[in-house]
This record gives sequence, C-alpha cells and structure tokens, in this order.
Amino acid sequence: MTKNEIRNRILKQTAILGIAANAMIALVKVVIGFFSGSVAIMSDAANNASDMLSSVVTIVGFNVAKRNPTHSHPLGFGRMEYISALFVAFIVLFTGGSFFRSSVDRILNPSPVSVTVPMLLILLLTIGVKIALWRINIKNGRKIESEALSASGTDALSDALATTVTIVAAVLSRFTSLPIDGIAGIIVSIFVLYAGVKSVVGTVSSIVGERPTKATVNEIRKIIASHPPLSGGYDIQIHTYGPSRMIGTCNVEVPSEAKGEEIFDAMTEAQIEILNKMDIYFTFGMYAVNSDNPVVLLMKQEVFKVLKKVSPAVISLHAFHVHMDDSRVHFDVVVDFSLTDYAAFREKATKALDEAFPTYTFQFNIDPDYA
Repeated sequence: MTKNEIRNRILKQTAILGIAANAMIALVKVVIGFFSGSVAIMSDAANNASDMLSSVVTIVGFNVAKRNPTHSHPLGFGRMEYISALFVAFIVLFTGGSFFRSSVDRILNPSPVSVTVPMLLILLLTIGVKIALWRINIKNGRKIESEALSASGTDALSDALATTVTIVAAVLSRFTSLPIDGIAGIIVSIFVLYAGVKSVVGTVSSIVGERPTKATVNEIRKIIASHPPLSGGYDIQIHTYGPSRMIGTCNVEVPSEAKGEEIFDAMTEAQIEILNKMDIYFTFGMYAVNSDNPVVLLMKQEVFKVLKKVSPAVISLHAFHVHMDDSRVHFDVVVDFSLTDYAAFREKATKALDEAFPTYTFQFNIDPDYA
C-alpha cells in the first residue's frame, strides 16, 4: 500500500468515526435538551450536529482532493482539502453565532430548567467520547498532515469543554434563580466561536502559503551537499497543492570549473533523493562561483560588511562570483522582510560598494528571505 493510499484510508476512517460519534451525541443531547428545557444543552447538541456535517464535508472534500490531475488542473485537486477545512470552520462559526444570540435571549427571557441526575451522567459520558475524538483526530491529522482532521480535533476539544460548562450550569441552575443556563450558553458559544476562528486562521494560512520549517530546509540542504559538486541551497520555495503534492525550487552553487555532465548528474541524483525522502519534486537553478579563491573569499567577507552597514536587514550573500578578466562582481544578497524599499537599498548599496571597491563593477540581485 502506497503512502497516499494509507493517508486516504486513515482520513476516511477517521471522518466516518466522527460522523457516527457526533450523530449519536447530537441525538442524545437533543433529547436531553428538549425534556430539560436547557438552551445550553440544545446549543451543545446543535454544535455536535454541525460537527457531524463537518465530517461529511471532510469526506466530500477528501474524495474531490484525491481525484487524478486533468488537462485543465495538471497539479491535481489537493487544495480542495483546504477548502473543505475552511467550510468546516465556517459551519462552526455559524453555529456558535446562532446560539450566542439564543443564549442572550434566554438571559433576557429566562425559563426554568430541569436536568435529572441520569441526564447529567449521560452528558458526562459524551465528554469522554469527545476527548477520544480529539485525540484521534489530532493524532491522525498530524500523521497524515491533514488540515481538515486537525480542525475537527480542535473542535472536538472545544466541544468537551463546552459540555463541561453546560453540566456545571445545569447543576447550579437547581440552586439559584439566576439565568445560569443562558450564561452557560454564551460561554459554550464563545468556545465554539474560538474554535471556528482558530480553524479559519490556520486553514487560510495554509492556502496563502507558509514558510517551510527550518527542519525541512536543513534536510534539503543536507541532501544537496551530499551530491558534489553541488553546495548551498538558496532561495528555497515550496509550493503545496494539497498535503500530498509539493513542488519546490532552489538555487545551488557549483564551482565555475565543474563540467556540465557532472552537474547534471548531481542535480538529478539530488532531485530523486529529495522526492523519495520528502515527497517534494524539486527543480534547481545554478550559480557558478569561484569562492574557493582566497582573494574572492576575502572580498565576499568585505562586501558583506559594507552591505550590513547600509542596512541591518542584510542576512547573507551567495552566488558570489568575481570575473577576473573585467573586474565584474556578481552576487545575490538575502534581506529580511523589514526591508521594503528595494530601490533605495540598491542605490545606497551600489554607492557604498563603488566607494569601497572603486576598481570593480557590481551587479547584484536582492532576494527576500524565503527560507
């Protein structure tokens, strides 16, 4: 069984478990809420019903996401999984907002609540089920890198906390005339709204695109370095088209005297190793450098010092090559995202370099700190 097949099976099984568990919990809470007259319990029941619907959406999104690429969508439909996770989050937000209004109305227009001990025991049991769902969804979500399952896991934990508040309110309402039920309903709604907002933020971040982790970048550079004459690994960008399809690009340095066939073989081997180990299809750009020359190495260090004085946003230099025949120097300078006016930086940097090295001509690219 392939990695993708294992991932698909885990996602489907977890979502089906969520549907069954939430359907049972929602039904139980609807019955208890109806007979007790508790708006907090009814809002909790509706929340569980929305969780069931969320699991259905997850399965639908998963089935669309695993479709094979087509002529019009050559990179597949993997991002549909992110969209389904976003839809789940909006369902949660809608549910939380609806019952926030209902709870406010219950405070303004209180009515008696009657919750029996058996009802409370059943509600306690549903907390245990929700905690189990939370652990399963979070564990499997991390294992297969599924935003949808992780969102469902977060929601399950908020449900367990919400039900706890509901039970406490039901007990307290037996001893006071205060609108505890409505207050508890508001607290439950806030739990639900928080879970929804957190899921929206996380999913939108994935859709927009995130910085690769330091561990991922280090592993890529380690693989590149193991295939001489390649070195470095700069301007790394990784584009995700769903959790199981990633495409990456980066630039590598090679000695200026290296042969084309030697470089090609090393790039091919590095590309295959990264794909096999990390499931990322990489393409490479190439810089020819002569940094092994002591004079060039010293000049690189001095150029860095000059640029660092121009702007503290300067992080590093790479692709540093000195053309000895006509005194041209070419390099890339990496800057952090605090630098926003590239034109002004280029003007100041060029002036500073010309003053420090009057016999050389400088050409340089300004690279954002992608990774």
